Amino acid sequence: MAIDLPIVENRYLRSISGVYGEFGAGGGVQAFYLQCALTPAQLAWVSLISEITGSEKWDVRDLFQRDVDIDRVTNGLIPYLREEEKIKFFNPLTLTVLPMANDGHTVLPHMPEVQEKRVEVDGRMWNSLERPDYYRLRWIDDHPEFAVLDLSEAQSRLVAIDGQHRLSALKRILRDTGTPTYEDLMTWRIPIVVVSFRSTKDGQDSPSVLEVVRSIFVSINKEAKEINRAREILLSDESINSVFTQELLEKSHRNDLEPPEERDSNLLPLLCYDWRGEESGGDRVHAPAAIKSIEEIYSWFDQYILGEDFSTDQKAALGVDPTHPLQGVFYKHKLSHAASNEVRELSGEILKALSYVLQNFTPYKSYVSALRELEMKYVRDPGASDLAHHAFYQLRFGTNHADDAEKMQVLELVEQIRDDVDRAKRQYLPELISREIGMRGIMCSFGSFREFLQDMNWESYAEWFTSSLNDAYANGWMDIEDVGGYRSRVGSRRRNKYLRHVAENHEGTITNYRFDDLYGALGVYVELLVGEYGQPLPGVSDEAWIEQRSILVDTLRNTVFRGYKKEVRPDLKEQFPNGGKELTDAVNVLAGRLADEHIRRFEKELDRIQGG
Repeated sequence: MAIDLPIVENRYLRSISGVYGEFGAGGGVQAFYLQCALTPAQLAWVSLISEITGSEKWDVRDLFQRDVDIDRVTNGLIPYLREEEKIKFFNPLTLTVLPMANDGHTVLPHMPEVQEKRVEVDGRMWNSLERPDYYRLRWIDDHPEFAVLDLSEAQSRLVAIDGQHRLSALKRILRDTGTPTYEDLMTWRIPIVVVSFRSTKDGQDSPSVLEVVRSIFVSINKEAKEINRAREILLSDESINSVFTQELLEKSHRNDLEPPEERDSNLLPLLCYDWRGEESGGDRVHAPAAIKSIEEIYSWFDQYILGEDFSTDQKAALGVDPTHPLQGVFYKHKLSHAASNEVRELSGEILKALSYVLQNFTPYKSYVSALRELEMKYVRDPGASDLAHHAFYQLRFGTNHADDAEKMQVLELVEQIRDDVDRAKRQYLPELISREIGMRGIMCSFGSFREFLQDMNWESYAEWFTSSLNDAYANGWMDIEDVGGYRSRVGSRRRNKYLRHVAENHEGTITNYRFDDLYGALGVYVELLVGEYGQPLPGVSDEAWIEQRSILVDTLRNTVFRGYKKEVRPDLKEQFPNGGKELTDAVNVLAGRLADEHIRRFEKELDRIQGG
């Protein structure tokens, strides 16, 4: 059947024809789409997220599909597309239309209202969904297979939210004009689906543009393939611990977007977080200056500070009582859009406390100061200031805005800065703290002691805890010591010998590093030290602390005992070659004696702390 398509108005200079479709509503939003095909020339209308100027400055939770795995494109997709003997086929690219501000690169915070109309053109009725001045989608009444998407070239941006690697590969081939692959590609039609949405409820609490696009991206990728864990955490609005992780990172993100002279120099720089979730060839690419990953920080909240999502522990940590707005969340075990924003508002006090610990713990504070000084050193250099700005931008955001002629110089400077960063890490972060076990022990203690001092507000608690922690650190309690066998341990005078079988075994290997392990090992060790250096405990009687200390010491003794059993067994097997109960009893006796001696000496050291 012949159809006369409507004439495109001047404000919409780009048109794509296809098939209209829509889905049922959910969360107050309904998705609708156009399924069609683009010519290779029309691919120029489609952008990668990374091609939107300033996208690296978006909030961290809007990090969907920002980085292309160049290795995957270069060594995987492009050779596949160039291989003459292979049949070419791939799933449609999923695109969406972003409404842009007048500057052409800023995404509007909220979608303009959709105007729904029925219009008659040349005797036929058309249904129309239009966001005036941005785009319009129309289809013939009762014939959704005849649909047209009209786009404003100036105020809308067609971007890929799934299939960016395919798009990147196609665009690179199209730049290689005159090749057989280029000539072949020019005959193709690229399948696409353009997805948009409209609100189905009134009110101001509707999701933003990027929130809905992010939600679509997560849904697509959860069905199609697994998102790497770092990105899943940064994108999720459905996990309280993910929201807390995002908000902690966003503090540093916003701070580092300020000019250097206007930043809070105490905040951890964005460089300290391995936050982008970059990959190359399917393998994670770690940020060079980072000291903690997104996954690790999430686990601090999950394991030690808040508790598992929607658990009673988390509910108590957040102070959610029966009258609290989030009460229903813990009943349903699910966050709505409005509830996730409530969690963001609620996170401030706890995040301020955690930030205080991270900013003021002596080795972290020294390392952060070194990073800030390093940046100022390079930026102050008159001959390299522009390049240095670009280099530090590259380290933070994974991209830079240098001219093509300067790109190589910027990357060379990045490598030079990496070397300086490595030296700073070695100088200011001792072995125990540079490993995951160190901060896990501190965070375990931070969360556990907060439960013990539950009447203390978070800010005051963080200040007290950090002061006591730094006293313990300054007195060498967190230095790992390389010691010999159990027969030589008595001669050691260094206090850090008490980390034996707590954080390292008799062979010098880190032990008890898993999250659950810390509750009976380094977390308890740190808690005992913080408790003694923090005397008198705020709002707690001496009797209550004596009782708590006894429980903690017994817990630590059990862990040390297990370690000594592993240490002495090989020697005793020579005396009891038949093994069995006789060997087991001998191991328990000797290990028990060593553990008791270990703990007695440790308690004497604890007693000396208060005595000066």
